[in-house]
Amino acid sequence: MKPITTFFFVLTLCLLIVLPQEIAANQEGVVTEQIKQACEHTAHKSLCLSTLSSDPSSQQAANLTILAQVALSIASQNASDTTDLVKTLVNDQSLEPSVQQALADCLDHYLDAAEQLDDSLAALTVGAHEDLKTWVHVAIDDAGLCDAGFKGLKENVMFHRNKVFHQLCQNALAIAEVSLSAAGK
Repeated sequence: MKPITTFFFVLTLCLLIVLPQEIAANQEGVVTEQIKQACEHTAHKSLCLSTLSSDPSSQQAANLTILAQVALSIASQNASDTTDLVKTLVNDQSLEPSVQQALADCLDHYLDAAEQLDDSLAALTVGAHEDLKTWVHVAIDDAGLCDAGFKGLKENVMFHRNKVFHQLCQNALAIAEVSLSAAGK
């Protein structure tokens, strides 16, 4: 890849990653007691607090199940946004063919991950705890498989996206498990 092409590619990628986070940080809403309680059970508390507090549906959440639904929806939206990003990147002719192939594989993995999270939302609604856990873990594994596709390559353009997606899924699963436990399911 030519140095100038690489520079613009990296700059574009950085903007696609950093700007949405900055916008989300500036749009943070009020952290309610319910959100604090839900995020106490997560491995990535600051991400949990920032994502849930920035979603208007969380502000009026009456219980942990609603917050779990919001957290799963946020993870699902992240998978969809990542799919859109990958669709753009996979057609970038300035990328090495091996990177394009890794991105094409990531596209398949993120399409599957979004579907798994949608199934997880349905499982949460009916209290199917084991199904929910299975599908969220499959979605997490999809991000891991995306990462694995970059093994041996000079750069992993998906590393940060995969990491954030993984953390969103872990947080959503933790909140869902607490909500199902509290509901006695």
